[in-house]
Amino acid sequence: MRIMLYSPDSYGLGHIRRSISIANTVLKRAPQASGLIVTGAPRAHMLNYPESCDYVKLPSMTKDGEGQYISRELQMSAETTVNFRAGMIRLSAANFKPTVLVVDHSPLGLGGEIVPTLQHLESRHPETLRVLGLRDVIDEPRRVRAKWRRDGVIEALDRYYDLILVYGQRDLFDPIEAYQIPDNVARKMVFVGYLPRNGQHTDPRQLHTRYASRTGSLVVVALGGGGDGDVLLRAFVRGYKQLGPEPPFDAVAVTGPLMSPRKRAAFRSTAQHQLGLTVLEHTPDMPDLIEAADFTVSMGGYNTICELACAGARSLIVPRSKPRREQLLRARLLAQRGVLDYFDDSTPEPSRLMRHISEGLLAARPTVGWGLDFDGLQRVADQLVDRDRTIRRRVPARVAAGR
Repeated sequence: MRIMLYSPDSYGLGHIRRSISIANTVLKRAPQASGLIVTGAPRAHMLNYPESCDYVKLPSMTKDGEGQYISRELQMSAETTVNFRAGMIRLSAANFKPTVLVVDHSPLGLGGEIVPTLQHLESRHPETLRVLGLRDVIDEPRRVRAKWRRDGVIEALDRYYDLILVYGQRDLFDPIEAYQIPDNVARKMVFVGYLPRNGQHTDPRQLHTRYASRTGSLVVVALGGGGDGDVLLRAFVRGYKQLGPEPPFDAVAVTGPLMSPRKRAAFRSTAQHQLGLTVLEHTPDMPDLIEAADFTVSMGGYNTICELACAGARSLIVPRSKPRREQLLRARLLAQRGVLDYFDDSTPEPSRLMRHISEGLLAARPTVGWGLDFDGLQRVADQLVDRDRTIRRRVPARVAAGR
């Protein structure tokens, strides 16, 4: 088995983190397999990859103030950069010859860049299992339906993909109904549940002792990748200062590696002069730090929500609402289940934020898992490994040899 995972990663680290989790689980289930992750994540080198898995780094892209894709580092047009990336992806597939391709989230890839690879596999290696992985919520249904009609996504799902794995629960959010997915595509969709955090690096009790020795009460501020987390962290720092010279709780803020060095340096400088506040850029112990927290304040990305739920965390979500409302929609759905609170405003007023944290520290903890199904990674591995074995048993020896 050779599994190739495509991770577009234009903003944040959600795609690459999901891809690494899936690769890790699949490669443990199939120890003779090899994995290759093709990613545009700007800080891909900072992440830990499983054994028997390597990665190809694509030129990074991001979005400008108007929501348009631009090259993050290279002095190249967006079109040229996308073409560059598309060629790298196709070349990776042609040489690695995957028996399984998993595309994260974007059926056509960033700017359509995965389509040449899908066409290559369709014509040259039709036996390759082509899989799309979708997070539970994409965006507001009307916006998704309009974009999919404009881009021909339903036709692509029908033509190019053998299997669509939905990383969520249909009883919480049903994309088949919300996005009006036709029967011929819906038949390919399998709801696997949510993807849990991976492993434990540090005992949460040690982290609690390390960061909350002054008060015994720890608040963690999690900003995901950090590309747009400065607004929330700025509000938190202002509110924290308002609590007086000796705030009643200790706090750790994790900026994420994608926050600009200038902004991160400014927050670190503030923390050096603020009792009880620690600012970190990145930590491999993020799930353990969340479990150690007495309360968390965070944005509402898919992976962060999964980490919060797995820890049974008391949480306030301040979701991003641009360029997509995915985080806000997910937070609303979970708030209706009574497992978290959220703010509609992505730029909260500092005193309101502190008041909510103080109340949250006294609230009862929700159940671990928040009542959600977290067998997703094992079900993904079951689907991919079992289907791959079935396909390869059916493929004639001469076809397999010609790969």
